Amino acid sequence: MTTAPLLSVTDLSVDFRVPGRAPAHAVSQVSFTLQPGEALGLVGESGCGKTTLSLALLRLLSPQGYIVNGSVKFNNRELLTLSEDEMADIRWRHIAMIFQGAMNALNPVTTIGYQIGEAIRRHYPFMTPVEVQTRAAELLDLVGIAPSRASQYPHQYSGGMRQRAMIAMALACSPEIVIADEPTTALDVMIQAQILDLLDNLRRQLGLAVIFVTHDLGVVAELCDKVLVMYGGVTAEYADVDTIFNQPRHPYTQELLKAFPDLTQPQTALNSIPGYPPRPDDLPPGCRFAPRCPHVFERCHIQQPALLTVSPNHLASCHLLESDANR
Repeated sequence: MTTAPLLSVTDLSVDFRVPGRAPAHAVSQVSFTLQPGEALGLVGESGCGKTTLSLALLRLLSPQGYIVNGSVKFNNRELLTLSEDEMADIRWRHIAMIFQGAMNALNPVTTIGYQIGEAIRRHYPFMTPVEVQTRAAELLDLVGIAPSRASQYPHQYSGGMRQRAMIAMALACSPEIVIADEPTTALDVMIQAQILDLLDNLRRQLGLAVIFVTHDLGVVAELCDKVLVMYGGVTAEYADVDTIFNQPRHPYTQELLKAFPDLTQPQTALNSIPGYPPRPDDLPPGCRFAPRCPHVFERCHIQQPALLTVSPNHLASCHLLESDANR
């Protein structure tokens, strides 16, 4: 029997509006599901809409950002129609986020322990200050930081410790879902590996569902169950991790994988995708990948391809796949 999705996102679209300018279509018609305990990799180059999509799930967009269409259901409860107070009860209690760049996300003039306790005090007002302090110490210990360092400030932590503290904050209220937005940005390779191992161990230990926002395909291969590949704000391909790595059908996914180093062939030169992702306020008229696609043909410049089912639980948006989808 199939378990009901913990999170179900349907046709979610986000625009950014600036007076006197056309809307920037940052995310368009994106859909996915997340099961309890599942890890979803949200993949694509910078500017493809990954972070915007993540912030939209929590309704944390900047004032210029608008959710113009779609549905976000958590445990079958529609989040987009909740009042701000009701949504505040969801954030951190049920869905938490590890933000990109811990030094920018942490308050420099407040102790780490106090910041971890903020969400606890918000959602569990009946807890005494001592109980909140004890919980903060437990969370620091859980992520490998000595509880005695709860009284220190962010500048007294190393980069890796600050990222661990951000993870502790995300876990403060025992959420069911954690969104990790490139949680290893600006960290050295060894610390990156430690943080990713920590997240994976915590996911399995606590039964978390995790959305990993990343452009690192190695992270996806190692940690994720399913993959959503985004390009230009739309879904390029969506399938389980084995299918994405072994049977990719969208040209963008194929080119991303060619650019990933193969340790079995260290002498092979890496491929690169020429050009850049489109700006959300200057999208091409047809397929958004057409200006960079090695398989482009005339129709690609005219019509945006539909998201097609190319095999069970495998979706991709490319005109080349229409014959497969119609079989």
